[in-house]
Amino acid sequence: GDGCGHTLLTPQSGTLSSRNYPGTYPNHTTCRWRLRTPPGTFLLLTFGDVDLEPSERCASSSLLLTDPQAGISYGPYCRNAVPATPLLVTNSSTVTVLFNSTSHRSGRGLLLSYATTQHPGRGERPPETPLALSPLIPMCFSVYCPAGCKDIDGDIWGNPSQGYRDTSVLCKAAVHAGVIADEQGGQVTLAREKGITLYESAFANGLHSKRGSLSEKRLLFHKALVPPRLPSCHVPLPACADVLEVAAFNASSWWHEVDALGQDRAWGAQRAALSTTGHSWAAEPGSDAAWLELDLGTRRNITGIITKGSSGQHDYYVKSYCVSSSRDGKNWRPYRGSSGQEDKVFEGNTDSHGEVSNAFIPPIVGRYVR
Repeated sequence: GDGCGHTLLTPQSGTLSSRNYPGTYPNHTTCRWRLRTPPGTFLLLTFGDVDLEPSERCASSSLLLTDPQAGISYGPYCRNAVPATPLLVTNSSTVTVLFNSTSHRSGRGLLLSYATTQHPGRGERPPETPLALSPLIPMCFSVYCPAGCKDIDGDIWGNPSQGYRDTSVLCKAAVHAGVIADEQGGQVTLAREKGITLYESAFANGLHSKRGSLSEKRLLFHKALVPPRLPSCHVPLPACADVLEVAAFNASSWWHEVDALGQDRAWGAQRAALSTTGHSWAAEPGSDAAWLELDLGTRRNITGIITKGSSGQHDYYVKSYCVSSSRDGKNWRPYRGSSGQEDKVFEGNTDSHGEVSNAFIPPIVGRYVR
């Protein structure tokens, strides 16, 4: 009977929806979310979708927001009593969101996101008026994407290197591109440029994009620590996708395969380089807690990783993995991502031939990676 759907709440931003959204929400459910931001900030709420079956005074299904600090209520809302504007600016750091339903037949339910007054430029769509007025440079803009965009409904077409079809869900594409972490959200800067004939699909940061056809425009995300000043964001930014050379490979173990001719073939650690042809690295069969170690030769800033299965005759690949780093090869620190609460488990490959990329947000600084 729980009416709560996708929910990700952080002190700076978040996303929430009714159960089954955008499918029909269930009967006789209730969900209550309490949003609280740091002292000295106010809540900004965006109504992405409010599609609740109409009824008199929204008695059948309703969305009600209350501000306990000011004693103010907003709503109730349903299909015949929708919010006046998609953006609600409050004067409070605490808001309670109450959704309930009785018996009904239709309605997608609700999708709502929020951020604090520290991030007023958030949104799911590019502004109608381009921020770069010159026709000789790309139309550039910056928006704030709330946490929780990864699991909202909608498709994305393309990948980080070529850009995304302009009909893609913007903030979901930003997670796929690795410019923000879904569990935290953040400011993104991007340009709208001329579209291309074909957008190739990719699996990155836990999201599958689709293979898409021609569109007039495409979205290109800038991987910059600080958004560039508008309208000068057409200036090339420092590269964040340079391939780091590995000085040495090491592993907990490796498999010594005996082929049909009785010859020994070592699946050694050095075969783990992404461009290696033939068989890859594989741990000794049956070994527990296997690890692969990369020595970069010197301390580097590491922003992501690409994994691929074996291109040999065996269909081998890694489904998931954790990452640790070290500056001296002796003291190791597990990677916990932007949340910092627990070791992050990265989604790996689903077959032996496709490449999967995962971003490190924040980056790893170290010489050794396991």
